[in-house]
Amino acid sequence: MQQVFQKTALTLALCAIGLSTAAQAAPAKQYIVKYHDNATLSAAGIQVSAQASVKGISQYSEVGANRVLQKVQAEAINHVPAFNFSVAKLDQSQLKALANDPAVAYVEEDAIRQLYAESTPYGITMVQAPQVSDAYTSNIKVCIVDTGYSLGHPDLPSTGVTGFAFSGHGTWYSDGNGHGTHVAGTIAAIGGNNVGVKGVNPSGKLGLHIVKIFNNSGTWTTASNLVQGIQKCKDAGAKVVSMSLGGSSSTTTERDALNAFYQGGMLLVAAAGNAGNSSLSYPASYPSVMSVASVDSAKNRSSFSQYNSQVEIAAPGSSVQSTYKNNSYATLSGTSMATPHVSGVAALIWSQKLSCSAAKVRAALTATAEDRGSAGRDVYYGFGIVRAQNALTYLLNNPC
Repeated sequence: MQQVFQKTALTLALCAIGLSTAAQAAPAKQYIVKYHDNATLSAAGIQVSAQASVKGISQYSEVGANRVLQKVQAEAINHVPAFNFSVAKLDQSQLKALANDPAVAYVEEDAIRQLYAESTPYGITMVQAPQVSDAYTSNIKVCIVDTGYSLGHPDLPSTGVTGFAFSGHGTWYSDGNGHGTHVAGTIAAIGGNNVGVKGVNPSGKLGLHIVKIFNNSGTWTTASNLVQGIQKCKDAGAKVVSMSLGGSSSTTTERDALNAFYQGGMLLVAAAGNAGNSSLSYPASYPSVMSVASVDSAKNRSSFSQYNSQVEIAAPGSSVQSTYKNNSYATLSGTSMATPHVSGVAALIWSQKLSCSAAKVRAALTATAEDRGSAGRDVYYGFGIVRAQNALTYLLNNPC
């Protein structure tokens, strides 16, 4: 909080708390010393011009300002005549004296300002993504089935991204909803650019294919559309499919098609659901799909995360910061946010050992997950929280 010292307020405060030896010896801080109009001219022995007086113009004298500061043995770091203040380092004794000087309107601490540079969301660190190089990810592609992609976002890849949009949903490279762009940022937001956030795969090399299955309002889609959407992923050469979506009903057609995709070499990852109960959600609860639960920054189950025997793995999903529509950023919560952490990690480790099957990558993710809750697999966390470095070590030490 910015400190503003008026003369009366400062005197009362000091009377109330006392001025200890420790306080007097406190290191000097940088302060703004604001002068009364024309007070620095008076301090310099300069008469205010008649013209300035008539027009109410405040004039400033660096000589006079220096004399005011010299009364307390302080030196100006700089002067800002246009706004009638000086900047100086002051200890508590100097601060008190200046605040009571008749030439001084007030003294306030010179507040720190800094760049809002790139940050690493807690989830990226939790899943060990920074511990694994994504130098090889140009060899692999993730398909995001969602609301589209904000092509041109300053923190997302703009080259090498392909896509498909269902009829009536606009273009795949636009996202009026923001959900799909948020998912994409967790998977692949660019790192090292001093902008926004970084994703699991921050180099910008990861292949992305976007299937826009929802319109800008995020209106529901169908199981048959999802099957067609994943076929578009397959046609584009995607190895990992990220599905931050679901519904309460299963269909035989969808189950059989997703099993065929999985057996054909694609790793399918989907959200466990946000109802906070033990109900099943589909496609996450099909055997061929990895069902992803959500945890918070303390690695505890998110209250909204569905729990059941099909939950296979967990990842950060509470208050996740990522890219968003209109070149912005947003913090969202849901198993939708947990899912791309797993999808991104799967692509990250698979890129270093492309000879492995989808089943082998899946086994690496579950075998090395950080166990939470009851020992072993449980309905809340599955096998535990996904860990990139541990999973890669497993892949490298076990033949595919």
